[in-house]
Amino acid sequence: MDPIDFIRDKFSQDCAVDTVLHLVMAQFGLSEEEARAEIQEYFEIVEGYGK
Repeated sequence: MDPIDFIRDKFSQDCAVDTVLHLVMAQFGLSEEEARAEIQEYFEIVEGYGK
């Protein structure tokens, strides 16, 4: 599972952004900055689907 799939799954479980941030950091061994970038990428993908 890649970070984007993991993030999608956690948001589909109604997890808060901060919760997802910490879970991504722990699951993938990312720094806070790297995890925030992955979450931002997720939001960009989701917003792109709505256009």
